[in-house]
Amino acid sequence: MRHTATALITAGLMLGMAAAAIAQQTPTPVPPAPTRAPTATPPTRAERIADRSIALLAGWKVKAAENLLTTNEQELGSTPEYRAALGYLRAAQGKWDDATTLLRGAAADKPTDPAPQYYLGETMSWRQKPADADTAWKAARTRAAAQVAARASDARAQYYLGAAHARLRQFGQARTALEQARTLGFDSVLVDYQTGLSCVLEEKWQLAVESFDKVLAKDVKFAHAYFYRGLAFGKLDRKDRMLADMDLFVTYAPNAPEAAIARLYLQR
Repeated sequence: MRHTATALITAGLMLGMAAAAIAQQTPTPVPPAPTRAPTATPPTRAERIADRSIALLAGWKVKAAENLLTTNEQELGSTPEYRAALGYLRAAQGKWDDATTLLRGAAADKPTDPAPQYYLGETMSWRQKPADADTAWKAARTRAAAQVAARASDARAQYYLGAAHARLRQFGQARTALEQARTLGFDSVLVDYQTGLSCVLEEKWQLAVESFDKVLAKDVKFAHAYFYRGLAFGKLDRKDRMLADMDLFVTYAPNAPEAAIARLYLQR
């Protein structure tokens, strides 16, 4: 029995040693490398200058935008980004044909960028061409949605997706995308402005006032915030506040397409 037990123990040890040897010879599986989220491509100089110009124009700082574009014309004038910003400037100056040509050309030359189509829509809206405006905003939405699908962390794409949704009266989707843009670090003044616009279009007057209050707390000369907040105050039966805002709007944007409407309110 003792010999048998010894033999069993010896056999067990031999099996253990053999298993250990096999384990040492079999390589440990290497876990797959974690998938990295796409990183943001740093904006080009043309993109930075164009976006800065467009932000100035959104606040109706037309002369400042014109100066910025003029300073960079020699270096960047042939780029689609520059021509999109220049097209928006020409629209703000009432040069409709030049604006339309520039924006359509920029949209064709950079078919992934939602900005030229978005501002083409705004130009067509100013020109009282609602069907053409909707067509352009739908194109902007499609382009922005494709960019977001490729990289959800693209703050600029989220912004234009939200802005296009708002113009197309898709308010929940608009504010979801705009809040994403804010979270990702996009210009909060522009996000609040677009949020306010979506509330005006949805006739949520008090929420509109609150959004434009935020805009004006950060930029007291953001002209169109006064116009749309004035409209909201009018719907809330705050005529005193409406008149004050319309007066400020005309002061800061006397040549804006909406200035004639503001002056009609002031004559009441």
